[in-house]
Amino acid sequence: MQIIKLHFCLLAFFVFFVSNAQSKKYKIHTVAFYNFENLFDIYNDVSTNDDEWTPNGAQHWTKEKYDQKLKNLSKVISEIGTPENSNAPILLGCSEVENRGVLEDLIKQEKIAGFDYGIIHFDSPDQRGIDVALLYQKKYFRPTSFANIPLLIYKRKLQLRKIKINI
Repeated sequence: MQIIKLHFCLLAFFVFFVSNAQSKKYKIHTVAFYNFENLFDIYNDVSTNDDEWTPNGAQHWTKEKYDQKLKNLSKVISEIGTPENSNAPILLGCSEVENRGVLEDLIKQEKIAGFDYGIIHFDSPDQRGIDVALLYQKKYFRPTSFANIPLLIYKRKLQLRKIKINI
């Protein structure tokens, strides 16, 4: 009889534990990386080679095109991670942005303004002014520090030796 009671207690404990474990709810968050594919404003920056992305440049980059690109990007960002999660990415790595100003314009867009994104951005040494950045939802993150760590790549000079071949 004691064994039956022990088995019953263990079974009851197991059922209780499993049912409680299954009732726990977890919140899903999305972390993403997105290439903004030349998110340039329309203004010529004399310190970079961005002439292509001006109204008179090769791309004929106008205010209307810029505004449409911001609108399209904000729509895409707002939908990353759905349907599992109704929240936009809480962290979003960004590449191919011209400057902090284009990111400030982006996070003001109607589709993502409510997510209250903060910006971490550094100017890169790229000749065209292409930068990377991180957008983060202030509700979930408060950066305490961040740093720009350059990646230095050196080309080694190959020393060629003359080889004398006797045939």
